[in-house]
Amino acid sequence: MSKTPIVCLCAQYDLRQYFGSGFDAYSDFELVTPDQPEAPDQVRFAVAFKPGPDAFDPFPNLELICSVGAGVDGLLRHPKLPKQAHLVRMINPEQAQMMAGFAAWHVIGHHRRMDDYSAFQKKRTWGDAVRPTFPSDYPVAVIGFGKMGLAVARSLREMGYPVTSWASRSRTEDGFDVKSGKAGLEEVLSNAHAVVGVLPLTQSTEGFFNAQTFALMRSGSLLVQIGRGGHLIEDDLLAALDAGQPGCAALDVFQTEPLPPESPLWDHTAVFVTPHIASDSTGAALARAVAGSIRAHVSGQVLEGAVDRNRGY
Repeated sequence: MSKTPIVCLCAQYDLRQYFGSGFDAYSDFELVTPDQPEAPDQVRFAVAFKPGPDAFDPFPNLELICSVGAGVDGLLRHPKLPKQAHLVRMINPEQAQMMAGFAAWHVIGHHRRMDDYSAFQKKRTWGDAVRPTFPSDYPVAVIGFGKMGLAVARSLREMGYPVTSWASRSRTEDGFDVKSGKAGLEEVLSNAHAVVGVLPLTQSTEGFFNAQTFALMRSGSLLVQIGRGGHLIEDDLLAALDAGQPGCAALDVFQTEPLPPESPLWDHTAVFVTPHIASDSTGAALARAVAGSIRAHVSGQVLEGAVDRNRGY
């Protein structure tokens, strides 16, 4: 039986290396580079991450494109994204758990003022114990309430933090009262000691974290930005941090990645920089998701992680 080819479309590197040996368990599929298929017009499936400007041209009959990541803004903005193809984003509960753990680590560190103890250690002094507050006295706002946002909110709630949330659509989900609109955003941000950003990147959310947004936040609060780099106006954040509102920021995503060496974010004492590592996946998990999506598509089942092009996620 011949294997079904899945073409890898990425301008940066060979996606087969990203999947590693993950597809070894699937004898009916084969990852191929764009130059390998003898009949490109017969290729129906693709995996993609930041495809080049002409990446889709040789494959006019793609039916399903699987994003290697949870974000799909780069694909949706591609001028030649095939109109007939279904698009699915990566859905992996373990990725969501990693994202939730990353956010919780920063929230707990800020709440318990762990930086103070690091300073005590550097001075070789026992230091005065920082008077604790209970998690119940430390509200957290989760901005964006998709799969990742829900995982973050659940994790923090389990540890006793009051969690408020905001999204493009107001609703009640899993016991969370999700606010929306300008008034809802002001209500959520003004009460929060920590704000976790996990929005999708769309036209309406680009530049979301800007001077106006920061003006709604509490003085001394924490921003944890783990959504997309396009959400943040970095110059506005720097000015807001210098004014103490918010008081500090943990940034994992940036407008330009890798973050340029000349960026002032590197040296700002109130900024914690990580290189887009809040959440990732294994080759085996990626292969499982792609194979599952293809099989669901072929059998006419509902596609988990299907992207609504009109909504942008």
